[in-house]
Amino acid sequence: MEATVWQLRDEDDAHMIDWLPVHVVAALDHLTRSKRDGALAVIDAFSRHEREGVAIPGPEPLYLLWAGPEPRVVVRCGNPDGPVEVEDVVRPATLRAFADIHAS
Repeated sequence: MEATVWQLRDEDDAHMIDWLPVHVVAALDHLTRSKRDGALAVIDAFSRHEREGVAIPGPEPLYLLWAGPEPRVVVRCGNPDGPVEVEDVVRPATLRAFADIHAS
């Protein structure tokens, strides 16, 4: 399921995000306006190759983006010239919980 929440500013720009999954929209709705704006800004900057992410180890082309001190954004970018797909928006505590589960 997809929800359109981001409008392309330039229809020829393949790097812009033009949709977000419903669960990502819900996660963004739980953030304050400033944190939400920060998350969207970091996604936009990553999609334009103006910001780097940390590659998440594994077979999937996933990257972790820091959107300020609290939210983290997980994106998929299989092709450097293709669109960025937002997989999730999480808090650091959630990432630590997953790391703990993976370590045990």
